[in-house]
Amino acid sequence: MKNFIIIGAISMALFSCASPGTETAEATGQKFIGSIIQNDSTRVSFNVHLNENVLTFYNGVQESFNVTLNGEDTLRGTFPVFASDLWLVATEKGYEGMYYRTDAEDYELPFYLTKGELNTPSTTDEPPGQYAVMRDYGLGTIRPALLQLGLKENTLVGTIATATGDSRFLSGYSVEEGGLILQGFDGRFIYNVQASTRGDSIFGEVWTGKTGYYRFKGIADESATLEDPEEMSKLREDYTHIEWHLPGLDGDTVHFDSRNITKPTVLAIQGSWCPNCMDEGRVLEMYYREFEGAIDVYGLSYEYSGTLEKATAAVQKMERDLGTSFPMVIATYDPKQDRNSVLPLEQIRSYPTSIMLDHEGNVVKIHTGFYGPSTKEYDAYVKETREELEALVAKANG
Repeated sequence: MKNFIIIGAISMALFSCASPGTETAEATGQKFIGSIIQNDSTRVSFNVHLNENVLTFYNGVQESFNVTLNGEDTLRGTFPVFASDLWLVATEKGYEGMYYRTDAEDYELPFYLTKGELNTPSTTDEPPGQYAVMRDYGLGTIRPALLQLGLKENTLVGTIATATGDSRFLSGYSVEEGGLILQGFDGRFIYNVQASTRGDSIFGEVWTGKTGYYRFKGIADESATLEDPEEMSKLREDYTHIEWHLPGLDGDTVHFDSRNITKPTVLAIQGSWCPNCMDEGRVLEMYYREFEGAIDVYGLSYEYSGTLEKATAAVQKMERDLGTSFPMVIATYDPKQDRNSVLPLEQIRSYPTSIMLDHEGNVVKIHTGFYGPSTKEYDAYVKETREELEALVAKANG
């Protein structure tokens, strides 16, 4: 097996930059290399295009999103879906400023736009499709994961799938001597993966966000799996039905009682701060439109904002930016609230988690976590869930 992967200290040097030429940073259609500085030795870089006052961020070759800038001397923008902002000032090389999260204290990272273009080396050799790895966070905390790799447009792409979700889209490149780097930035998740291989084995490090870090090691294994997401969450022993009365986004209380429903229903445990919830929300919206009138979907948002007003605004932003139309309610809005008291689950183990009920209010399935479009499980899950909903709708129409 050919070795794949990379060395962290030289990772930035291995990216090639197109000449910035003599254009000014203010020119429309300007290309930039965006960089978020995680610490003294690591950064996450990506391509950004500026057209008038709109920045288009390219998360590798897999997705893009826009941020509209406002202001004159200091430019400010808000990322879609999440409570993440940035401010920028013009410099000779481009722009510099700060990325920060508005829902967390003291969470800001240096942010740069440098004139030019990030050109990652092309990759033609197919990497191992999957490594079964163990993540070591130190102090005896070790957890399993799957590092999934592939090629798209001759670019190395991948994701880290855990028992409850995934790191979303990562992309990078391989090195002939046996090494790779994967990076990703979606407005919320900030990932920097660096690893080396020996034969079928892999060893690496991951930096996430501002302070997250772990080491990992594993072995190539296409058949490796993680804990069954449909066995991870259980109903409490005293469960008889699901009932809640929660504030909707319009301020009115939404009442739900599973004993009174007449359609197959999905209850989605979510949060405006949760990237995997964003991916699940898009899939649920697809089903909600596809089965128009035949199923119900409710998004139950567990927020950390501290007040109902702030939580409502955050979920309204998520709803608007995702374009979802199914009803959403505020399950909790303060970390001090008991998050396990809203639904009759033993424990909420992951955001998202979805509860599927038939038209008589019986719980058919509880799915913990969500494997998004960056994972190899995604397509099968979307197909299977559609088939399950079709069967439930047919049963309801019996």
